[in-house]
Amino acid sequence: MSTPSIASQLAKLRKERQAIEKKEKALLSKTNDQAVAQIKAIMKDSGLSVDDLLAALKVSKVQKIKKVSEPKASTGVKAGFKVPIKYRHPTHQGLEWTGRGKTPVWIQELKDSGQLEQALVS
Repeated sequence: MSTPSIASQLAKLRKERQAIEKKEKALLSKTNDQAVAQIKAIMKDSGLSVDDLLAALKVSKVQKIKKVSEPKASTGVKAGFKVPIKYRHPTHQGLEWTGRGKTPVWIQELKDSGQLEQALVS
């Protein structure tokens, strides 16, 4: 008996993966259907309408947005204040960094090679 080729083994694995993904989608769909049924039952018992639910969701989104957009009083930072560019890539002028936040890969590469001073914007 000969061993199956790599291509046939890969084809078999792909078919198995597709079958598993199909089962996963079916289970997720069933779970979602159950959750929707529970929500409908709660809404019916409470006398809530879809409009009530949507209104409640909109309010919570607005509250979250307001919390995020309010500047912190202790930092003294103005909302929407744009920080000037501190570094610009020597060869790719579109790559810029203000010096704040997570360090980009290209900055780290320049730093490691000792060429960071070339990227400094005057």
